[in-house]
Amino acid sequence: MIMRLFELKEQQRLSTATSFMKKIEDFKEVSRRSDEEECLRKKQELEERLVPKRESQVDVERTIQRLQDEARQRFQQKEDQIDQKLKEIKSIQEKELQEDLKKKTLELHVAEAKRRKGMSSSKLESLLKLLNESVTACKERDAFLQTVQMKLDRVTALKAQFQVVVNNVNHEDPLNSAIRSENIVKQAEDLVEVIRDDIAKNNAIVQEKNASSKHQQPQPALPSSGVMPVTSSVVKQEHRNDQHGRLEKKTHDSKEGHEDLDFVRREDLVVYSQLQAELRQYEANTAAFSGDLSLKTLRFELQKAVLHPVNEISDQSGQHLQDKLDRLRSLLQGNAVHVGSRMVRATEHPGGLEYCTNLLARRLVAQGEDQVNVNPKAAFPIAAIITELWLEFPVFGRLVLAHFYRQCPYLVPYYLPQQEGQSNEDYYKSLGYRYSGGKVEQQPTYLKRMSGVVRLYAAVLISLPRRNQRHPHGLEHAWRYLAALLNLSPRNDITAAILVEFLTVAGSAMSKEYGRQFQKMLHLICTEYFTMIRNVTPKGSGGGPVTRLEEFLHESIIKGGISPPAGQLSPRFW
Repeated sequence: MIMRLFELKEQQRLSTATSFMKKIEDFKEVSRRSDEEECLRKKQELEERLVPKRESQVDVERTIQRLQDEARQRFQQKEDQIDQKLKEIKSIQEKELQEDLKKKTLELHVAEAKRRKGMSSSKLESLLKLLNESVTACKERDAFLQTVQMKLDRVTALKAQFQVVVNNVNHEDPLNSAIRSENIVKQAEDLVEVIRDDIAKNNAIVQEKNASSKHQQPQPALPSSGVMPVTSSVVKQEHRNDQHGRLEKKTHDSKEGHEDLDFVRREDLVVYSQLQAELRQYEANTAAFSGDLSLKTLRFELQKAVLHPVNEISDQSGQHLQDKLDRLRSLLQGNAVHVGSRMVRATEHPGGLEYCTNLLARRLVAQGEDQVNVNPKAAFPIAAIITELWLEFPVFGRLVLAHFYRQCPYLVPYYLPQQEGQSNEDYYKSLGYRYSGGKVEQQPTYLKRMSGVVRLYAAVLISLPRRNQRHPHGLEHAWRYLAALLNLSPRNDITAAILVEFLTVAGSAMSKEYGRQFQKMLHLICTEYFTMIRNVTPKGSGGGPVTRLEEFLHESIIKGGISPPAGQLSPRFW
């Protein structure tokens, strides 16, 4: 019983303690919740009180930042405006200084050009005066001056060209005309010197003849042309030229006086010899420049300045051809020209301009056997370039003609005879044959190359200079050449080859120019001369050139004339 009561008491006590603990826990929970709610409430109140203040502060900061940015922008704009003004002022000042400097430089150039033109004019007048004195003092003047009439005409042309250049004022580059005038005077000086030398030699010959005639002394015998040892191609060429000179003298001193040889006419031999002498002298004058190792780079650049436009000549368009002419003309005028990314000038070193002039003449003539024999139509744009440059640079024209005669003596016409003691190889080389490995080239190859050179030469003769200028080497030379060729006995193959090529290119123009006279000449070719060609053609040799000539003449008879050559440039091409 007691235990029961004790247990009940204990249970009651535990229940009371548990209830008390629960109340304490409930109180704690209520307190905690109240604290959290109070904190949350106070936090909300605080936030509500702080939010307006924070937004206001942000606005103030933003406003301050915006004002600062605007201030910086205005300041920067003012600085930029000041800098721009300073730059404009500086640019104006620099421009004024440049214009002032350019004006003063131009004034100096004008004064220098005037001075140099004046010196050139005085020098040209002195040269012409010396030439007139030499011509006046020339013995047997009328007969001799015919042999140098071409040179005298060139001097007259140079004088006219000089006046045009002097009167033409280039306000952008006044020194250009001064340089061109000096180049013209230099050409005239060289030409006058050659003419005066010719006159002096003629006077000496005439004086010697008069003295011999006066004392009735017999004419000394000419030395025999024995075998001369040769050590190089240059010596061989000089030996041949010396033999040609003796041959010319022998013809001149013959009893008949006017008889021609069977392989060349006397007057043609004189012209040929003079041209080759001029060419050798010109090459000798450029030897120092060509052989100077220190000028190797300059020579290479000048070679490119010549060869690049020459190799690009074609009938692609008038503008294309004009560009090549302008580049080559500028080079010969001594102006700076582009070679790749560099600028090069032929007058940078003494002898450079002469080197370029001769190289250009040689390479243009070489196009006949290198390009024209493969593409016959290529002859006409090349011929047009040659003609235009010949008009402006007479010395260049003389060099072109000399190279034509050296490359193909049949254009003189001159059938070079084999000299006593001359080897077959040397003789064939003098005729234009090529040797490889000690063997001479095949005849068809040789004939094709020579035909290309003849075609190019004929294309030059019929080309039409622009601006209605007089041709420096036109159809009158075509008539002279054809008449001279028909007055010589034909040779196997080569005569037929060059005749058909020449008539194909120049025949139509000659027919228009000379009318019935040319028809008579063509009739002579079809009858008597073609028979002579047949007679010198070995039987069974094939006679390719003879067959082509026969077909050409037959076609011309059927058509009643010679058709214009294919590929000829029209008068308005460029």
